[in-house]
Amino acid sequence: SRPVPGRLIFRNAILLAACLLSLFARPAFGSSDDWFARIWQTDDGLPDNVISGLAQTPDGFLWVGTQGGLMRFDGTQFQEFSPVNIADVPNRVVRALICDRRGALWIAIDRGMIITVAGDQSRLFTEKDGLPDSFVREMIEDADGAIWISYYGYNRLCRIKDNQVVLFGVAEGLPAPGPCWLTCDNQRQLWFAKGNELGVFRDSKFTTLVKLDASAARIAGSHSGGVWIGTATQLLKYQEGGKVELKGTLPQPGTEPGVIHEDRAGMVWIGSEAANGLFKFDGSSFETVHTSHPSINCLMEDQEGNLWVGTGGGGLNRLRPRILELSNVDPARPIDSVRSVCEDAEGSLWAVTRDGLLMHHSVTNWVNMLQATNWPGGRAACVAAGSNGAVWIGGRGFGLYRFQNNRFTAWGRANGLASETVRSLLASSDGDVWLGIDTPRQVQQLHDGKFTSFKMPPGARTIRAMAEDSRGNIWVGTAEGQLLRITGNQLINETTNGPPQPFAIRCLHATADGAVWIGYAGGGGLGRFKNGKYSRFTPAQGLDDNFVSQIVSDQQGWLWLAGTHGFYRVQMKQLDDVAEGRARQVRSVKFGRGEGLPSLQANYDNYPAALLGSDDRPRIGTRTGLAVIHTENIRDNPDPPQVFVDRASVDGEIIGLYNSRSPLRERAANDVADLKTQAMLRVPPGHHRIEFDFVAPSLTAPENVQFRYRLEGFDEGWLDAGDARKAIYSRLPAAGYHFRVIACNQSGVWNEIGATVNLTVLPFFWQTWWFRFVMFAAFTVSIIAIVRYVSFRRLRGQLRAIEQQAALDEERARIARDLHDDLGGSLTQVALLLDTPQEKSAALDEHVQHCAAMVRQVVKAVDGIIWAINPRNDTLPYLIDYISEFAVEFLQAAEIRCRVELPDDLPDRQVSPEARHNLFLVVKQALNNIACHAHATEVWLRVAFKDGKIEIEIKDNGRGFVATPNPRANGLRNMRQRMEEIGGTFSVDSKPGEGTKISAAYPLPPSS
Repeated sequence: SRPVPGRLIFRNAILLAACLLSLFARPAFGSSDDWFARIWQTDDGLPDNVISGLAQTPDGFLWVGTQGGLMRFDGTQFQEFSPVNIADVPNRVVRALICDRRGALWIAIDRGMIITVAGDQSRLFTEKDGLPDSFVREMIEDADGAIWISYYGYNRLCRIKDNQVVLFGVAEGLPAPGPCWLTCDNQRQLWFAKGNELGVFRDSKFTTLVKLDASAARIAGSHSGGVWIGTATQLLKYQEGGKVELKGTLPQPGTEPGVIHEDRAGMVWIGSEAANGLFKFDGSSFETVHTSHPSINCLMEDQEGNLWVGTGGGGLNRLRPRILELSNVDPARPIDSVRSVCEDAEGSLWAVTRDGLLMHHSVTNWVNMLQATNWPGGRAACVAAGSNGAVWIGGRGFGLYRFQNNRFTAWGRANGLASETVRSLLASSDGDVWLGIDTPRQVQQLHDGKFTSFKMPPGARTIRAMAEDSRGNIWVGTAEGQLLRITGNQLINETTNGPPQPFAIRCLHATADGAVWIGYAGGGGLGRFKNGKYSRFTPAQGLDDNFVSQIVSDQQGWLWLAGTHGFYRVQMKQLDDVAEGRARQVRSVKFGRGEGLPSLQANYDNYPAALLGSDDRPRIGTRTGLAVIHTENIRDNPDPPQVFVDRASVDGEIIGLYNSRSPLRERAANDVADLKTQAMLRVPPGHHRIEFDFVAPSLTAPENVQFRYRLEGFDEGWLDAGDARKAIYSRLPAAGYHFRVIACNQSGVWNEIGATVNLTVLPFFWQTWWFRFVMFAAFTVSIIAIVRYVSFRRLRGQLRAIEQQAALDEERARIARDLHDDLGGSLTQVALLLDTPQEKSAALDEHVQHCAAMVRQVVKAVDGIIWAINPRNDTLPYLIDYISEFAVEFLQAAEIRCRVELPDDLPDRQVSPEARHNLFLVVKQALNNIACHAHATEVWLRVAFKDGKIEIEIKDNGRGFVATPNPRANGLRNMRQRMEEIGGTFSVDSKPGEGTKISAAYPLPPSS
């Protein structure tokens, strides 16, 4: 290392000079930039930029009175509720506005008229009721619920109680003519100030308690008791029984308060109607708070602690402590991009701008360190702070510098630095410095004045990010998505443990729990590497942005993310739950948009570009300055938001509105259902699109209100709508449904009850129960008629079949008789005639004998035909009897002994002629084979009936044969074919010398 020559401009001298300048330049009263004013004007939906009254109803809506009408505001949009919608109201100009403890609105309009609206009821008070025809100055509600009204140019006060108007003046103790101001203390006791007299209303009288040295310009109640009094020059406080206390002198002559308000924190706000602006008094000093217009007409604090300011020409302002501040580090430029930032050991900030300027924040302002006489020259690229008080600066073309003890020290190639361009710096906890080098691409470690180089894997490009985890490992992220870990003297490529598709890495951040968080470009979202397990989060898991440029963790367990579209934070516990499978989504809380700032785009490419300061404020370099997040001003809201279904429409036609019966609504709106009362909505058949618009009034951070909705009877579960405020359903089937919507506030507190709307989609007439009943009845009658017709037709067919069968049987019986009586008798006679000569003459010719044998054979065949065609034999017992008789006679003629086994009881089941014929021929063929070929002496014929099946078995004790296929064995093939034709089975079992067994089985058709 080597010292840089030249005179030194010591930082201590700079700091001392800045302190002295700040002391001499301190104004008599301060101007606060700690409060942010969000502004709404006519371009945002207001009818007029002059705000005359503010009130908040119990449902959370803000009501804004203007000279152009009355508006309802839910935090995102304005809706008009015009007084002219009430009969006999001549104009829409609102002069004053309050909400009483019952939630009723009291509206003062031109010509002294007063309207009270509660739900769907309204009451108009006019001159006929005793009101004066004068402009209303202010309205206030006392402990009895009475509304008190003061007027411009009218010396009496008006009280409306129980719808009765009573005027009060000098006779009731009110002091002499002059403007009268009213307020109530913390006990709702009514106070008045008129001229220099201050007093209370008690026992139906006005009683003066004290006389002031000057006339009161305005009074306001105090939370600690008593009242605040504003005169033309002073702020006073008085409590009954005590003395008037001087709290402070107003900051500008002629301020003259037009409105005074004490907020819940005890600060007093003073607005000037004389165009002198708004002031805050904290108990010791005044500060000017900037608003969009210096004339202040009204002040109101909402349920969430925001202060609302109605101006005399600048529209509506919402004031709250600033959360997100955009700081310009280079006063010479109106907008300056910050590419790197760090905080040194003394708590001072250092920043590098896009142009390469090195800036140092000294007490109250930024100082350009490149203008210091001892700066060696060149442009800075990154800056990092070491734990030993050193500040390290990486340059573009000049290498590495260290600023310590008001002295610069340089390192270059001569000292072992690999390149004169340093893109990223990391000062590790052990005092080493890690450098991300361009050209050549590599990581270098500076330890005890010596450099150690770590060669990058192939394909590595720009080193964008570095981080040190809780174990002392160094992590490096590159532009092409490589994730590297350096442990000891070893560089390990962890890229393969990341996403399948590498995303460019923009930033790295390590947390105390051992996790390394990875910010991706290209839609990669957020990665987490913890305990060797990788997880990734995208908008599908609830992230607000798919591009993460910077990551900072705070002391409360939040991870702050800055991306292309702005800033948001996520609880690390929620991320862990999703990564471990205990939850499905995280909740992102957005910042910046509600501050009126544009989408702040965070910088990347240089490390470090974000930090958590010693004041627990995250600071992130953006393209438009240094963003500072005032976490101390973030207030948790433990109260869940109220949720309402604001509108329901069918095909663009409104069928339901929240509070549609309000008299302030347009007359046409009274024809639709009131969603406030959970009315039943009926949708006609044939609709195409049903829309539900819902709202959860949030006046602090409406952009962070999240919704879930569900149509019970259609949706299987809750649907996440995010910050969208609409649900759309197309062509719902006819049925009854319940639409439910719930919401959470900016702190993630959910209203689990939400809002419900009952919905009935009406059916077409052919979908109604009576139509279905009629159609069912008609269908039933038709089915009965068809069944009856088919049954009768079938019965007639069966009857015709029976008649035909009877005729056929009769014809078969006739044929059998004719064959038996005619052909059979004739053949028998011929046989007898042929037998006769045989008995008388032994010398008869042998041809005659052969003819007689043939005739006898024909007689037997005719007997078989007669048996087969005779319908009387179409039963199982007849079949078995005939087969058994035939077998005995046939085998007896062949001189073979026959044994017959028949079942004791055969069912009287019908057997078709075809089946009888085939079964008989199978038995006949089997017996013929035995007689001709078996050389058997004994045959067994067994018949059985089992399970509706007739089984016939023929077994002999002959010589048997080998049961192999023989193309010339027609007998067996024919028997098998006959059984198959009638749906039966056939088998042969034979072995040489062991006889033959033939089995035939025929399943009888079920009896009808």
